[in-house]
Amino acid sequence: MATRKPPSWEKYWGLVVVFSRFSALFMLLGTYKSFGVLMDSYIYDLDTSAAEAGTATVLFFAFVYFTAPIFGVLADMMGSNGARILIMLGGIVSTIAMCLSSYSTTWYQLAAYLSLAGVGYGMVQVPTVAPLLMYFTDKFGLANGLSAAGAALGMTVLPPLTEYLIQQYSWRGATIILGVINLHTTVAGALMRPPTSCKDKKMYSLLFGTDDGNNHVSVYELNKYLKPLKRFLLMMREHLSLGIFLNNPRFMLYQFIFLLAGLQVAGWHVFLVPNALSQGIHSIDAAFLASIGGLGNFIGRGFNGPLLDYHIFSDSMLYALDHIICAIALLFDPLAKEYATMAILAFWAGLTVGCSYALCVVIAKNLAEEGKYIMASVGWAHFSMGFGALFGGPLVGMTYDKTGNYHYGFLMMGGFELLLPTLTFIELMHRRHKHPELKDKYLIM
Repeated sequence: MATRKPPSWEKYWGLVVVFSRFSALFMLLGTYKSFGVLMDSYIYDLDTSAAEAGTATVLFFAFVYFTAPIFGVLADMMGSNGARILIMLGGIVSTIAMCLSSYSTTWYQLAAYLSLAGVGYGMVQVPTVAPLLMYFTDKFGLANGLSAAGAALGMTVLPPLTEYLIQQYSWRGATIILGVINLHTTVAGALMRPPTSCKDKKMYSLLFGTDDGNNHVSVYELNKYLKPLKRFLLMMREHLSLGIFLNNPRFMLYQFIFLLAGLQVAGWHVFLVPNALSQGIHSIDAAFLASIGGLGNFIGRGFNGPLLDYHIFSDSMLYALDHIICAIALLFDPLAKEYATMAILAFWAGLTVGCSYALCVVIAKNLAEEGKYIMASVGWAHFSMGFGALFGGPLVGMTYDKTGNYHYGFLMMGGFELLLPTLTFIELMHRRHKHPELKDKYLIM
């Protein structure tokens, strides 16, 4: 069969894919950051505690990441257009769930609807990486950093908008409008067309290092004689690449590191604004702290790409330094009595959180063995962050319920943050001793 010649404009379509992922992440993280603005409304209108409201909101974040391996597999199994379809469907599901959450009368209902919205965005988070890998094989770090900066811009724009909408239409009306804004994710998904060279190919053969799936012929031949459920489970096991846990000790260590990162990220996103409100900061000014954090996040997601692509830092070294700075910003929270100090800490925490997420994707990609299992590795990294997120919101909320302020919660997150660079440096020193040639690859390993 003759190979289709790509149209002349297709070489520029990678830029559209970058913008589409930028837009999808704008809405995802912007929405999640807006929950911090909605937090007080949840507590007072639903007559619930900070721990319960925090649990409901972090379930959104957790389900985005919990479902990442599954939807990464589905995108793979559905072929080159699988990611595109899932992203569009995810936009519809998240919109419906957000609108339904506006009718919640208890925190249980809110948790259920936000969990469903998280599942919708789970269809978006990891599948948006697949088209990026198709178009940017050499400069993935730069393309990933630029597209991930959309999340930071969403964190900057949507929280103040949400505060304005609350004052105009109540938190329920504001939530419906946020849900409708999320529908634009379907447009972003529609624009993520695969390149002509990848059409009619399975993502498995493109990303997992095989030519046509022949390495798994025996499994697929056996499938013809199995019941549908067993056949599906076999395919899931094959695509989830569970063997990566046994064959790669570094992969297992980084899953624990990503878990700790998820705990901190969820707690900071949800309680940055309530922390300011509890200290007497006006609601509009508190919402703008989220924007300041979003500005730092934008810079953090964008600048790490060149540092990696030009081998100035290794991904692990930059990740460790990033979390040292984040720990300092969190541990200084009790000293922040003035708005200007809060703004500075929000900026630095936002910068490190943004850099951390972009690096998480790059590290997961590099942990995949010899270019195989990339989507599975990225999916498991997100799963670990989601598992950590389950603890971040409730723990910070419980400390507030017990003490009446958020300082202890932020100190706790700062303490967990210090574990990340400690573990990363230990792994780096071991790898440097085992592979001394790596010292010549990076300016700063």
